[in-house]
Amino acid sequence: MMLTELRDRIAFVADPRVVLVFVLALGIGSEFASGSTVQLWSFVLINVLIAQSINLLTGVAGQISLGHAAFLGIGAYTSALLMKTWGVPLPVALVAATLLSAAAGWLLSFAAGRVREFYLAMMTLGFGMIFYELVREWTAVTGGVAGLSGVPAPSLKTLSLNGYAMGPVAYFQFMLAVTAVVMWQLRNFQTSTYGRAFFAIHASEVAAGSIGVARVGTKREAYTISAALTGLAGGFYAHLVGYLGPESFGLHRSVEALVMAVVGGLGSLSGPVLGAIVFTYLPEKLQFFADWQFMVYGLLLMVSFVLLPKGLAGLLLPRSRYIKASAQTGAQKLADKNSGIRSPAAPVTSETSGAALLVAKDIGLSFLGLRALDGVTLEIRPGQIIGLVGPNGSGKSTLVNVISGIYRPGAGTVTFDGKPISGLFDHEVARLGVLRTFQDPRLVPAFTVRENVLLGMHRLYRQGRVAAALNLPSAHREEAEMLERVNEALALAGLTALADMPVKDLPYGDQRMTELSRVLVADPRVVLLDEPAAGLSEGELVRLADVIRVLKGRGVSVVLIEHHMDFLDDLVDDVVVLDAGKMIYQGGMEGMYRNPAVIAAYLGREGRPEVTHA
Repeated sequence: MMLTELRDRIAFVADPRVVLVFVLALGIGSEFASGSTVQLWSFVLINVLIAQSINLLTGVAGQISLGHAAFLGIGAYTSALLMKTWGVPLPVALVAATLLSAAAGWLLSFAAGRVREFYLAMMTLGFGMIFYELVREWTAVTGGVAGLSGVPAPSLKTLSLNGYAMGPVAYFQFMLAVTAVVMWQLRNFQTSTYGRAFFAIHASEVAAGSIGVARVGTKREAYTISAALTGLAGGFYAHLVGYLGPESFGLHRSVEALVMAVVGGLGSLSGPVLGAIVFTYLPEKLQFFADWQFMVYGLLLMVSFVLLPKGLAGLLLPRSRYIKASAQTGAQKLADKNSGIRSPAAPVTSETSGAALLVAKDIGLSFLGLRALDGVTLEIRPGQIIGLVGPNGSGKSTLVNVISGIYRPGAGTVTFDGKPISGLFDHEVARLGVLRTFQDPRLVPAFTVRENVLLGMHRLYRQGRVAAALNLPSAHREEAEMLERVNEALALAGLTALADMPVKDLPYGDQRMTELSRVLVADPRVVLLDEPAAGLSEGELVRLADVIRVLKGRGVSVVLIEHHMDFLDDLVDDVVVLDAGKMIYQGGMEGMYRNPAVIAAYLGREGRPEVTHA
């Protein structure tokens, strides 16, 4: 009870209006604080930006970095040299520091996109070590081991802004204003379709691609923004201390950034702030900390992983939201204004109503010499429901993977609406309207049902990244409209009462329906369902069938990989049977039950079985 009350109080403090009042109070209060206190507060702001950069990259997008000290150094030396050598104004120098660090992050992301996990950590660590040695050896530019002194700084009374000399207090207020704006933009971004795409990549890259999220481009974007934040922090740092040396950008700084974000709480906006405050004040108050720094960091990481897997934010703060509260209110107002349920945009059909919408022709694919698909041809007409059955290992999921762009066929072609798509990436296929589900629900565990379903509309958003970060009225209206349609899909799937429940806490059947709802809201033209009935109760099977019939009524083509024959009997228009990568039957369900090849390969006996499970 005490913890709940504490969370409620902190949640009130975290309200944007309260935060704004706090920022203003902090800016005014700095006028009356001691010089050492103002300097400590300035370091807190720098660490907040660094911790947020790690959180965005690792906690949100799921990418690892042990080389962020290099981005900090790039920003610091860029801003310092521009002001000291060429007299560039402070704002311009900081912008240049941010952009150059962002460019370095963008370049690093190309190499990072080719490796994962341990190798990704080692690669970024190598990047940090290369930068450290470069700073040590490039004496003509960085000053080498002797460092770069004389950087314009408030403490040296050499820093000015538009001719106005900036003291420590004025510099802190400037940093506070910039950091507050950056945090506001981060909040808007993380609760937009682009921020949710980062979370989708973190949870499952394949599932993210299936709803139209470009995995490579999204990871590249995460590295670029993360590096930009650290570069801005580096520019602030350079002018705060007035001196730069290579020791400031060693491995310990990268580790410190990671520890701040992890202990504070990855995945939330408030967690890195808590971590930055703790790890700014802790070394200051405990002087022995510097001598035992890595040991203390290691101990704190161990304690955090074991006792506080969600960090301080998970212990003290309520669950983070990934949809703007104002957009949800706007969605409710739209629902109240619109009587009845809005139908999604009418699907675009081929000129000839009976013509095939999607054709997979003579598809062949081998894995290490094993023939997974051998000359399979499948045609799907608008509004048609096709059952895809066969024994395990017959090539059903492989065929769906080829159609959806996860695999590229070794032979044959896939065309959609008369255009070839077999050479496209999975996210490009999804953006055309060909969407799929998986054998196991691949959702974002930390998201609620509503937030997971909203992910399905990623391909339909038209707002740009700038509009999302600034929360422009156009972006806000679009978000509200999308949420209204999400609410309609939740009602159709029977999930309205569970809409704000974290999906990880729900039973398997509700997770299945959540994944199907995510496809339903995306205005699909073809839906590929991989064993959607597996593990569902009788009541859930009825709900599933109702949703599939709604898709058919909208002109959407549906392909069902399924072993549950009773479920298919009254649902499908046609059935295709695969065995050992070859099509052995295509036609009605009744004919399948009497077909000798199907009986021998799959059914085991003639006639309609009661229930056949996977």
